[in-house]
Amino acid sequence: MNFKATVLGAFASILAFGAAAAADLPSYKAPPPPPPAIGFDWTAFHVGVTGGYGGGSANYLSSIYTLGGPFTAFTNVPSSNGTSGFVVGVESGATWQLPGNIVIGYESEFNYADVSSTNGGWGSGLNSRLRWFGAERVRFGYAFGRVLPYVTAGLTYGELHADGVDAVGGFLFPTSTSHWQAGWTAGAGLEYALLDRVSVKAEYLYSSLQGPHGAGAGFPNIAFRTFTGNGFDTHIARVGVNYHIKSLGALIGMPELGI
Repeated sequence: MNFKATVLGAFASILAFGAAAAADLPSYKAPPPPPPAIGFDWTAFHVGVTGGYGGGSANYLSSIYTLGGPFTAFTNVPSSNGTSGFVVGVESGATWQLPGNIVIGYESEFNYADVSSTNGGWGSGLNSRLRWFGAERVRFGYAFGRVLPYVTAGLTYGELHADGVDAVGGFLFPTSTSHWQAGWTAGAGLEYALLDRVSVKAEYLYSSLQGPHGAGAGFPNIAFRTFTGNGFDTHIARVGVNYHIKSLGALIGMPELGI
């Protein structure tokens, strides 16, 4: 009986010693996996410059009254000039990336323009020109990482000028007039984040204004004309560079993006 007790006690002591030794061995647990990489986030304030080409048409409707012989009148006589030129400007805005990679934004811009008639010449129509324009637009897009295709639309405004000797209905009408007008604009673009704070973009915009209006006497016979714009339409193709300020979230009470 004493022999069995001695053997059992020795066996128990060996087990206890093994457990204690195992407890003292260093841990070989695998290190935790690294945190997932944070993708590019478009949420930011941005400022930038743009430049490109603008062209379209300047359309008018004229009403003409003449005393050369029996009194006659012409109403809604159409005339049209093609336009072409360049635009260059500055822009600023804010962009928010929502869950699901939906991106919304707002953009404000101001541009110098030299988009004017391509025919010109004495008696060949009004020399029409878009001198400058601005726009207030919203943007909607979907982010594919650093690539952002989007559509945009909003309000546009600008100064239109028309001068020259316009030939309408067999009469010549000297004209000079300028007007500030508002209209609408819409388009689409593609922006790419070249760096975390610098992006480049290519954009198309369609701008619609009414066009200048005015009145004046004509010759060689005694005539009087009034005219109104019937659409000063401009297609704009341009490129741009934007600098992004990623601390926008802090400015509106949101946490920093950390990129």
